Amino acid sequence: MFSCLKFIKPLWYFNLGIGESLIWPDPNKIVPPELLDKNYNSYESMISEASYLALMSGYIPSDLEKDQLSSSFINYNHTVYDEFYFIKKFFNPIWSVAFLIYRLITFGYFFSAISAFFKTLHIKRTDSKYGFLILKKIKPDKFYRLHNIKKPIRIIIPTYNRYKSLHNLLKDLEKQTYSNFRVSIVDQSEEYNYKFYNDFNLQIDLQRQTIPGLWKARNSAIKKTSERIIAFLDDDSRVGKNWLFNHLKCLDYYKLDISAGISISKIGAKIPSNYYFYRVSDQIDTGNVILKREIFDKCGLFDEKFEGMRMGDAEFGLRTFTRGIISVSNPEAYRLHLKISKGGLRQVGSWDTFRPTSFLKPRPIPSALYYARKYFGDRSSIIFIIINLPLSLSTYTKKDKYFYSILSLFFFIILFPILLTQVLISWKKSSNMLITGNEIPGEK
Repeated sequence: MFSCLKFIKPLWYFNLGIGESLIWPDPNKIVPPELLDKNYNSYESMISEASYLALMSGYIPSDLEKDQLSSSFINYNHTVYDEFYFIKKFFNPIWSVAFLIYRLITFGYFFSAISAFFKTLHIKRTDSKYGFLILKKIKPDKFYRLHNIKKPIRIIIPTYNRYKSLHNLLKDLEKQTYSNFRVSIVDQSEEYNYKFYNDFNLQIDLQRQTIPGLWKARNSAIKKTSERIIAFLDDDSRVGKNWLFNHLKCLDYYKLDISAGISISKIGAKIPSNYYFYRVSDQIDTGNVILKREIFDKCGLFDEKFEGMRMGDAEFGLRTFTRGIISVSNPEAYRLHLKISKGGLRQVGSWDTFRPTSFLKPRPIPSALYYARKYFGDRSSIIFIIINLPLSLSTYTKKDKYFYSILSLFFFIILFPILLTQVLISWKKSSNMLITGNEIPGEK
């Protein structure tokens, strides 16, 4: 596949193989020849683009071994021109400039890189996808039988100092059209109020955890339950009445093991265009996901090394992905993520990977580098830092605003020595985390 993807998306699931197989589909079996772009220098580049477009358009393989692109295409060394042509077609033009700088710094075909950059200046970005592959909604008609089957579901919700938002979420769960579920709540609140749970018409199993720990809470709840299907929700969420039914509908339709619901942030982020249709998921948000219990038998529980930090759900999702377990991004099973500043992970950790709750804390969060270096290596981790650090000095709520991005770049230049120190501290902490290894309960 195009090497530029490892630069633009250094920590992308799809840059890694799945065991002996790979996720990229063979377009010869699914894409009409007239849709192929013949302007590339090579046939391999043309097919690679089509494979990328198919995956980005929502193609979900039913058989990885039969549907995959051959390794000769995956490992093909594309010409520099084809790399730049691909970037200009599918990414913001700034990436073409950044990739050129990267090529020059790393001595990657110096003259050919400059030539390819200028030859592709006229190429306009396209957001086109293969419309015939896109599925935005699964018709519910034949899935209403799920209401009669009544598979018992376990919903696990850790909570920490968020009774107000938790109240609204539990009220949402009372209205679910699929009603055969029990709720495990792991309450870690400082001012614990067990009477709070008496006001809901739900089957609630309450656990008390005195020391805040998101991954420990989820692992504990998993071990204390027996249902074959488990759902996870964050306490600062709102969900519609068909939330659980839409998750089950997805599992049944695709015959897969994970339905990865999307999270629509109330603040701080635009809704990506690929949130509107079903596709192979390149992330798992444990604030909104449903999966089969046997996945934990195959992949283990959550890594408690991420406690009080971030990327624990990304690590678990990647662990399942590298074991050949495909998850489906489910646009119909969405939640509104309220991003409440009080309570939860933001009270004990950070707003996101590069925005700690205190300016003086390491940047990025050490667990992010632990995850990045463990699975993608030091080179990709450094690229990840270089791409994201300069824009991390804006507030979380303003991070998508161009003015604040420019302002962040300005402060990045002024504060560079301090930021470099923060990165080095985070790198050292992640090195210690790598040395001591993971903390997955039950794993030897």
